[in-house]
Amino acid sequence: MLSWLLAVALAVAAPANVAGTWRVQFVTPNGEAAVTMTLNQDGEKLSGRIVDEYGEYVVSGSIAGDQVTVTWSVVEEGKPLQITMKGTVDGEYITGVARLGNVGEGSLEARRTSRNP
Repeated sequence: MLSWLLAVALAVAAPANVAGTWRVQFVTPNGEAAVTMTLNQDGEKLSGRIVDEYGEYVVSGSIAGDQVTVTWSVVEEGKPLQITMKGTVDGEYITGVARLGNVGEGSLEARRTSRNP
């Protein structure tokens, strides 16, 4: 019985698997935006890249249980603008909020389009 409880506790504490390619859509103060995000996962640490029509950006982040945080920076009017995505993982989907520096925040939805091998 004790080993079963320990196994359940470890399973609950394990971070969700978010490795793969995601299509992310979020609302900004200027309208909707969509990007393709590729994440690599090493335990709770995330790395990868974001690609949109303006370029490719390095991302970093973390996952704790089903809570994911990913950040990247873009250049907006000659200045870096940090974008932070925070959400809840539910299988092949992430829902949450994207914050664009001090500009504002909006809702986000992401759908995994492929898993890393």
